[in-house]
Amino acid sequence: MKKIVFLFMALAVMFTSCDLDTFDNGDLEGMWKVQGIDSLTNGRYVDKSQTQMAFAVQKRLLQLSGAGATVLCRFEHKGDSLVVYDPRKPGSNNPPVETVDALRPYGFTSLRMSFHIDLLNGKRMILRTDDLKLYFEKY
Repeated sequence: MKKIVFLFMALAVMFTSCDLDTFDNGDLEGMWKVQGIDSLTNGRYVDKSQTQMAFAVQKRLLQLSGAGATVLCRFEHKGDSLVVYDPRKPGSNNPPVETVDALRPYGFTSLRMSFHIDLLNGKRMILRTDDLKLYFEKY
């Protein structure tokens, strides 16, 4: 837990800048702990509540962490739609992720994912694709 809090604080400092752009991600902004992944095709639910898997949303970046490789992505949030794209490895050059393998533990099946937001409030979030539902609680 301390590692996640430290990571979030480091990200907050790293992405803080003096530009005039404003970002209003509303309830999406912040740290989201993955609680579970539900397969809609076979009815199998995988409990992730005891893992450190999380999605961190700040400005225009989404960081996936805690399930193997850490990945940085861009995203678009409009209404009940969340599109995640342009996955990159953290580092000095932020090289692009070229295969979906690093994203699979997070419930991704492609390098560009479109989610329907079934629920989003200050405490809980549920994202859905045709095949999966991802359940989150806010840190």
